[in-house]
Amino acid sequence: MRIKNKEIRQRRHRKEQKVKEAARTLRLQYGDKKTATPTHKPKSAPAKKTSTAKASVDSKPKTAPRAKKAEGE
Repeated sequence: MRIKNKEIRQRRHRKEQKVKEAARTLRLQYGDKKTATPTHKPKSAPAKKTSTAKASVDSKPKTAPRAKKAEGE
């Protein structure tokens, strides 16, 4: 029984090694996120608005003027 268990263990180990090797080649081929180097630069923070831009926004009316109704309606 011991010899049989040993053979089964060896067979399982060889199978796991083949699976790991296949996964490694797929990662290299298709670029898994875990191991692949980043291909693009990270986005920088959006530019901050200046105080002059805020002043021009504040000077605008908050609501648009309503259109006048025609006399017939």
